[in-house]
Amino acid sequence: MTQPQTASSLMRYKDAFQFAQELPPSPVYNVKDVAKYVHERTVRRRIKKLTEIGLAQYHRGQFTVKKEVVAQPISVLEKLVPSFTAFMKARRFGKSYRMSDVNFMIKNLPKNATITLDYSAHEMTGFQSAQDLYVYVDDVEETVQFLKNNDFREGTKGSIVILPKIGSFENLTERIFLDCIAKGGRNTMDAIAIQLKHAGKITIKARFTTEMLLKVQEDLPLESLH
Repeated sequence: MTQPQTASSLMRYKDAFQFAQELPPSPVYNVKDVAKYVHERTVRRRIKKLTEIGLAQYHRGQFTVKKEVVAQPISVLEKLVPSFTAFMKARRFGKSYRMSDVNFMIKNLPKNATITLDYSAHEMTGFQSAQDLYVYVDDVEETVQFLKNNDFREGTKGSIVILPKIGSFENLTERIFLDCIAKGGRNTMDAIAIQLKHAGKITIKARFTTEMLLKVQEDLPLESLH
């Protein structure tokens, strides 16, 4: 993804980011309540855009937002666009739905494949146990066919997630850091752990709450800070 493409993608979602940043703190929002201040049609458009890139979930007039992601400065959100784009194109697979699936994929990684998120973050920090195996590949269709030929099924519950290589991987530590921010949720703490342990390799000035920073500092293994 080139710089102009990144800027164009950012502009497409900029109004949605601003909308989310201006929402008051709340675990769940009601469209009707938010529409008291913004036209309901506009609210729904903003929610749809946020949902497209995995930053919101909508169900029966209510929605949640990954505030820890949208709270990032625009300069950081711009850097997250390749991650958002890759996550939108993610394809998930499972076979036994056990650790053996992950072991199989690790033993059969495609050439030039790059592991990100859970497993890479754990290897880099020792902070959180990994849940899913996220893998960037050069040829998604070829990898998908390989998995299907080995009786893996595509769906929503598998632990193998195939991602297209989008954006720069020159600074792999920083790319994994950005992926963790973009994913949000528990991966936000992985991002903080990476920042604490690999500060010298991170050039992005991300924003995290003091509460989360202190939580990760407290729980991060002491040896991982050396």
